[in-house]
Amino acid sequence: MFYIGVWFAGLIFTLLKGRLMHTVGVHSLDFDLLIVAIVYLLVRYGHTAASGYAFGQGLFIDVLSGGTPGFFTLIYLAVFWGLHFGSRFFDPESTRGQMILVALVLLLKKGLFLGMLVLFMPHVAIAGSFPIMIAGSMLITALSAPLCFIFFDYLRGLSLVDDEQPG
Repeated sequence: MFYIGVWFAGLIFTLLKGRLMHTVGVHSLDFDLLIVAIVYLLVRYGHTAASGYAFGQGLFIDVLSGGTPGFFTLIYLAVFWGLHFGSRFFDPESTRGQMILVALVLLLKKGLFLGMLVLFMPHVAIAGSFPIMIAGSMLITALSAPLCFIFFDYLRGLSLVDDEQPG
């Protein structure tokens, strides 16, 4: 039940993220809930759940974006593999490990995005403030990852209690 809730939360976040950032007016402090959810699913549910979530969310963004097919699917699968290999060096169960993994994987995601964007659209103009935007996104997402883990654990506990109740 919780896994389905994470899927719907990711879909809703993807749909509303651009509008929310436009309304708030702070584009440099981009929070990436999908990265945190992939880390959480990898830690709590294993590789299959995390890779399926990464693939599905990437595919969903590809369908909505209308860009090059497979662009975001490849990026989010690379995020999963970055987490898979990064979790060998950093403990995703610890607060420090969560923050480091989220920051590094977000850097990987943004780097792949930029690299593929330049590869497929060589005449695209990149803003000079792009590195600052990446650093702001890394900082906000990495610092909020442990709080999201606590919140997800709380929701998962509620979900487990609801599943144990007789119908």
